[in-house]
Amino acid sequence: MTRMNNPQPHEFPPVKELVIHDAPMLLIDRAIAADETSMTAELDITANSMFCVPDKGVPSYVGIEYIAQTVAAYSGWRARQAAPDTMPKIGYLLGSRKVAMSRDFLPIGSRLMVHVTNVFEDGEMGVFDGEVRLGEEILVDARINVYQPKENETASTPPLGNNQETSDQ
Repeated sequence: MTRMNNPQPHEFPPVKELVIHDAPMLLIDRAIAADETSMTAELDITANSMFCVPDKGVPSYVGIEYIAQTVAAYSGWRARQAAPDTMPKIGYLLGSRKVAMSRDFLPIGSRLMVHVTNVFEDGEMGVFDGEVRLGEEILVDARINVYQPKENETASTPPLGNNQETSDQ
């Protein structure tokens, strides 16, 4: 699924201002380039990286979350382009498909590039192609499906349906 285009470098705020995650679950380090359909972020794998296995690195399947967080940063960046004071919004990774991993672990000491491209968007739903690269080598390649609910649907407690019960215990 090689499809990296050339997003343009911009001045970006710290990634924690674009993504709703906080440390230690904020896994990407910085956004480095973007355009209207894509974003590139990067991260450094260290022995202290979340999910790192000593003497091995970070399991490659965590690359799917790197891709999802880059999509979140892209969403936050686009929202800020429209309204600079916009806060990041919650989004959900619904699933992934066409996942390919060239290694079992992402190596300690490496700087990885994560690139996402918006393939489809329909209001709340989106499909993105993503890659995690070490230089020219594609370590993780996946297509992910995401959902970002409208603001009035992000209440912390879902509404009760006909089949749900409540308890005062």
